[in-house]
Amino acid sequence: MTHPSTAILDSQLNDGVLRLTKQNADENYGMSLAMLDALSRAFDDARENAEIRAIAIDAGGRGFHSGAIAVTQLQPTLEALGRDDFQRLVQLGHALGKKIAQLPMPVIAIARGGALGGGLELLLRSDFIYCLEQSRFSFPEVTLGFVAAWGGTQLSARLMPFRRAQEMLLLGEGLTGRQAEDYGLVTRAFSTNEALEAHLESVLTRLRVCSPASLRWTKECLYAAWDGALEIGLEKELEAETETMASGDFLKGLAALNSGGNFDYVAGTTIVKPRRQ
Repeated sequence: MTHPSTAILDSQLNDGVLRLTKQNADENYGMSLAMLDALSRAFDDARENAEIRAIAIDAGGRGFHSGAIAVTQLQPTLEALGRDDFQRLVQLGHALGKKIAQLPMPVIAIARGGALGGGLELLLRSDFIYCLEQSRFSFPEVTLGFVAAWGGTQLSARLMPFRRAQEMLLLGEGLTGRQAEDYGLVTRAFSTNEALEAHLESVLTRLRVCSPASLRWTKECLYAAWDGALEIGLEKELEAETETMASGDFLKGLAALNSGGNFDYVAGTTIVKPRRQ
């Protein structure tokens, strides 16, 4: 019997490559509770399947991976959220991120349109991230009363030049795919989707001559290079998100977002964004 949550995640296994494509268009391809569950189940199954030599994670539509909409699903209203919910939210993201990082086979993230927030944080756990030059990446959490606490603060500060990571995380501003490649946030950015697909195919072909045992243990060695310090950082993320959300700023930030603007935390008002022509 198919679990209900798997209906939002298309799973195709061909020639040893498991392609997982988010299909939750009604949630803007975001990280809902159902999507977290569907991905977790898919990764658990993949770990036990000796046929799988690589995993590719994609999103439907224009290929944009939206953020952690799970925050809106923990309680009937945002006002009802408490510290236990804040911590549960972080722990859900950390658990799935660790599951991705510890898979024995290479994991390839495809972000044709880009990614933001929790969607981006989980892609950062992949071994390779491929996008288009015009893709957009951002951590908007600080404008919404959150912290990028699904590994975002820790991974960005390790992958990018630290000053660039500070600017991205502390201002909540975005990067293009080309900038993301230049700063080390993604593996490569391509001018066209055709070029991306051609490179993806070449990588999958190359992996055919890479020993599965070598890949598994090399991944473990690479993960060990970060493991100790990363765990300390993730514990700090848990504390930071709990305290930040407890301030109530996220209620103002999300309310402003839902009305099409940003919240001015100095003036205490919503700034409505001008519509694009």
